[in-house]
Amino acid sequence: MTIQVPNKTDDAILLSEMAITVKKIKLETRDGVFLGHIKDVKLHRDRLFVSDSKISIFDVEGNFMQFLGKQGEGPGEYQRVNSMDIDGDSGRIFVSAYNKLLVYGPDYKLIEERKLDYPIGYVKVLDGDVWLVSEKIGIKIGDHFANQTNIYKLNDNFVISDTIPFRTIILDQKIIGGYPFRYWLSNIEEGLFMFMPVLTPENMMRDTLYQVLGKTLKPAVKFRFERPQSLGEREYQTLLLYNMVNSSSYYLLEYDQDWKRFMFLYDKKKELGYNLSEGLLDDNGEPVFVRPLDLKQDVFYYIKKAAYIDSSIEEQNPEITIVKLK
Repeated sequence: MTIQVPNKTDDAILLSEMAITVKKIKLETRDGVFLGHIKDVKLHRDRLFVSDSKISIFDVEGNFMQFLGKQGEGPGEYQRVNSMDIDGDSGRIFVSAYNKLLVYGPDYKLIEERKLDYPIGYVKVLDGDVWLVSEKIGIKIGDHFANQTNIYKLNDNFVISDTIPFRTIILDQKIIGGYPFRYWLSNIEEGLFMFMPVLTPENMMRDTLYQVLGKTLKPAVKFRFERPQSLGEREYQTLLLYNMVNSSSYYLLEYDQDWKRFMFLYDKKKELGYNLSEGLLDDNGEPVFVRPLDLKQDVFYYIKKAAYIDSSIEEQNPEITIVKLK
């Protein structure tokens, strides 16, 4: 299946035309509870798990409850969270911090910690099974370097039971490229889908969503950009595709073109795409970018920073709005 992404943008679209607001949650600000750049939000059992470099837990009214785990370099601690996910049935919380996998119980206490022999870029829990996406950077191959990505499925002892090679990219020099918000594995009724961006300089577009079938990956949807890929004067990509999310009713792409942010939202039922500059417009006419919360139910969230008041004080924690796409 191929879907065209036009070079031109559509007229601005109000969020209220595309979605129903479920709840607005103003996150509490207090001493010692200041959020940095939010990378992920999960909702489970009336609790919001908000990840920046750490994980903060709020109730659905926005009241701060506690931090999950401790930051540090010691046993049972993490320096920086790369990814997190929650097992909906057991309530166990899985946190990846480089090559460390930490598991917390529904009471938020640490029950397992494993240091693995590979970096963990992304963690996903599906039907009780733990899936990891690992990217090894700068593997020496002759005069070149390889960045290699694998999908791992772990058994109950956190040992790899299945490996799905995803890709290997050969480069002339060791180069690292990344983006803080990650949503590499999308799980809906139709199955499990995978997209991971390539953000190192290469003059081609990685534009295909794959479906995970057993131990293989099958190309499912190709998004053909009308604007071709190219490298700028400093060898940077002028078209960067960061995320490709597959919900029950929509595909959502996040990309940069000439250093400007765009959202491509494709309605599967109507077979209609919207190419939007910066995102959908909220009630104040300001663009917002929706992030996935429950893909099977087409539920998303967006983050709205508090108004700037005074540079001499800490910035207020943002408001999170939960919406359901129509």
